[in-house]
Amino acid sequence: MNGDDEDARLVAYIDGELDENARRALEARLSVDTDLRARLHRLQDGGRPFAPAFQALLDEAPVQRLQASLAAIMAAEQREAAPRRGGLALSASRLAAAAAILMFCAGFAIGRYAPLWSARSPEIAAPASDKDEDWRQAVAEYMGLYTSDTFATEPASQEKELAALGAKLGLALTPERVALADLQFKGAQIFSFQGAALGQLGYVDPTSGPVLFCIIRNFEPDAAKTAEKRGDFAVVSWASTGRGYMLIGKLPPDQMAELANSLEKRF
Repeated sequence: MNGDDEDARLVAYIDGELDENARRALEARLSVDTDLRARLHRLQDGGRPFAPAFQALLDEAPVQRLQASLAAIMAAEQREAAPRRGGLALSASRLAAAAAILMFCAGFAIGRYAPLWSARSPEIAAPASDKDEDWRQAVAEYMGLYTSDTFATEPASQEKELAALGAKLGLALTPERVALADLQFKGAQIFSFQGAALGQLGYVDPTSGPVLFCIIRNFEPDAAKTAEKRGDFAVVSWASTGRGYMLIGKLPPDQMAELANSLEKRF
């Protein structure tokens, strides 16, 4: 298989478009082929074959012309305002034009250079073990924003959500497989962390509030369960078959460990 065909297969894998046999065969190769894993991560991080074409379009964006137009608007208004009020007084129409140009320039700068800032960031450029740690911390940080009212998914749509998430993670997810004792399952969501699919299963405990079971498909090495505290939350995490798992909530640590044990047996 040449490089283009291999990249196409990896892209299909990222998008969840491979059939079961092809997916399993590719995952078997990824578990032993470090070069192939590197190519996968490159594609997950945005290095797809069509990226240069989009970059060329970005490079042609008229930022300099817009900045020159902004300077001309400001200078003209200043010349007109000086005799009247001795200072700068932008008219409503010119203020709107100037604001639009500023917003475009700022948005373009972020879109154009943010990937470079990210690539040079020590955290994102850190070894794989540090990156694995980052996704757990990211979950812990936004977990603090959740309440029992955050989740409003109707039971009728939960199976569809689980099926869509399972396709991204390469797992068969059903309400029975993800059920947790004494917790009410509320629904599933799909996120992305540094190009890797990150699934979130939300539950509510009537006493302590939200509990999350998160799965990331980032090909981190297998790791035994570890328990820790992150802020107010008890966390149990492990890794298996190229996926990282994390259970987080305000339940007592021994109850969290028991729930994590039940999940590990299913995953």
